[in-house]
Amino acid sequence: MKFKKSLLALASVAALLPAGLAYADDAKPADAKPAGPTISDVLTNSGIDMKGYFDASYIGSNKTPNSSIQVFNQDKNSFALHQFGITFSKTPKEGFGALLNLTAGRDAQTISSYGASSQSVDVTQGYIQYAKGAYTLIGGKFTTLAGAEVIDSSANTNITRSILFGKIPFTHTGLRLTDALSDSTNLIVGVNNGWDQVTDTNTQKTVELGLTTAFTKDTSLAISGYSGAENSFPNAGYAYGTANAPSIPSGTRNLIDAVFTTNITPSLTFILNGDYVSQDNVPGVNGKATYSGFAGYLNYQISDFYRVSFRAEEVRDDSGLATGATTPGANNVREFTLTAGYAPVKNVEIRAEGRYDHSDLAVYSGGNNMTTFGLQGIYKF
Repeated sequence: MKFKKSLLALASVAALLPAGLAYADDAKPADAKPAGPTISDVLTNSGIDMKGYFDASYIGSNKTPNSSIQVFNQDKNSFALHQFGITFSKTPKEGFGALLNLTAGRDAQTISSYGASSQSVDVTQGYIQYAKGAYTLIGGKFTTLAGAEVIDSSANTNITRSILFGKIPFTHTGLRLTDALSDSTNLIVGVNNGWDQVTDTNTQKTVELGLTTAFTKDTSLAISGYSGAENSFPNAGYAYGTANAPSIPSGTRNLIDAVFTTNITPSLTFILNGDYVSQDNVPGVNGKATYSGFAGYLNYQISDFYRVSFRAEEVRDDSGLATGATTPGANNVREFTLTAGYAPVKNVEIRAEGRYDHSDLAVYSGGNNMTTFGLQGIYKF
């Protein structure tokens, strides 16, 4: 009887000990987990979504890139952490919500807006949202409606960006209202500071208008337009005209952008992006300075592991200032890009790319053409 009582006493003491002291280190269960919820558990229980990605790459070229044409790849031969992006969001279908999107790395310098206090970490998006019925209103900083490509490199099919992506705004700061006219059509209207401006470079505002519609489950069209007073393109180094603002004279800038997407087969997708931009009051240019272009994408998913993407585009620049010419003059630039992707697991992709650029004017280290090769690793979480 005394022996049984002793066993019961020892068992009671062991039950009161902390989990880490109840047994020796070498006797711990292999699947023992730390006490308490993880950060992911806390966010999920709070209704907050979190996602992110890493983009590390090597980009090499036979000439020094032109910063007005290859906007995101300005180093001749370099390894870089181009982007670390993370997004926190709580955007319910009804009521108030918010979103915060941060981008760090080499590309944070490229997308940083005028008036931003730091370029090492960019607040790419940060807004409050209110949704009621068919309407959604956001206020703060958000990405542009224009373009077939996006800032998030993990969401693009190529390593390098298109020339057109460098000729449109990245973000806007202001208000945007979306009206879901139907399950397949949205109307968007907004007012903001202009192209890539946290702090406005003038007292006037830019208006935006957009329409997205899906004709079928495989075919869609997105059209957007921007109009407002923007600082003129001062020289080849500043295509947007915000870098030296507000010392640069301003004039009305208009942008029309269209993106057509169709799934030719379940594995083959075709995308066509077109842009037209005009700018008043550009120094050294009589009348309006204009540029326009088209970019076509053909993406083929070979299997769950392999894919290829081909892009071809041409930009016609009547003044040359938007495509890096040192003196005003018409210039046409073209590029052809082939990218192969290998995804060994769902959240990892390894990409390899070859690109050829050609310009009517000698804008690549004194030459008319440039060849680029890239390797990229993407990790998403």
